[in-house]
Amino acid sequence: MNRKCIVLVAVAAFRGIAGAAGAHELILKPEKMEAPKGTEVALEIQSTHKFVVPEEMEDVSVMKAGVFRNGTIEPIGLKGNEPKLRIDSSFKVADDGATLVVCEKRPVKPYSRTNQGAKSGTRKELEAQGLKVMSSIKYEKFAKVIVNAKAGDANFATVVGQELEIVPVTNPADIKVGGYADFKVICKGQPTSVPVWATYDGFCPEYENTYAFYSEGDKDGVVHVKITQPGFWMVRAMTNDPTGVSGEYDSRQLRSVLTFLVK
Repeated sequence: MNRKCIVLVAVAAFRGIAGAAGAHELILKPEKMEAPKGTEVALEIQSTHKFVVPEEMEDVSVMKAGVFRNGTIEPIGLKGNEPKLRIDSSFKVADDGATLVVCEKRPVKPYSRTNQGAKSGTRKELEAQGLKVMSSIKYEKFAKVIVNAKAGDANFATVVGQELEIVPVTNPADIKVGGYADFKVICKGQPTSVPVWATYDGFCPEYENTYAFYSEGDKDGVVHVKITQPGFWMVRAMTNDPTGVSGEYDSRQLRSVLTFLVK
């Protein structure tokens, strides 16, 4: 393991965030991050513990994706690609400015820890099968990617309305390697201070749940991310809702990932 990986693993353990590693992250990875207006761009929807290394194909039936334009989401088709462990799609670059593509995984069944290992299902369903349920969490996931970020264009900062959403404060087109980029985390329409992780394509690809950066947002939900390399980046936020539903699940966990290009 190289030195920068060792440092990040140690930081993660010290911060007590190892528990954040349970579920796969939902990642949107376009074939191109810059394309002329009118271009059809292929899109991969990945589920993984390693950034841009697909590990499992999500259930297409609980996935929704589209391009956010004029205040609404224009749906795009989804097709499972089991051999490559991903969902395939495509979208058209329809604007002169930034194009926002969004995705969410919901509604979903809870993920339960039982006396026979991890199982998908509610407490009531699994207990009816004779299993002992130790804990049950409902994971809901959101993803967004910014394509064609341009200087002077404000579309990059559009709030699309995801329950947990990461909104850039700094235009990705203006981000400089060696400097900081600011992002705001919004939960249910309000700024929220939660743990935030960030990494880039190529950082410690051998290891799961390993990130180049970790911090927490301020009282306004803003986090300052140190940008150390050019390339394809992700920022990830997570929050826990301890309110459960009797017989269904004990708590909900919301996860959100934003991907963007740093030149």
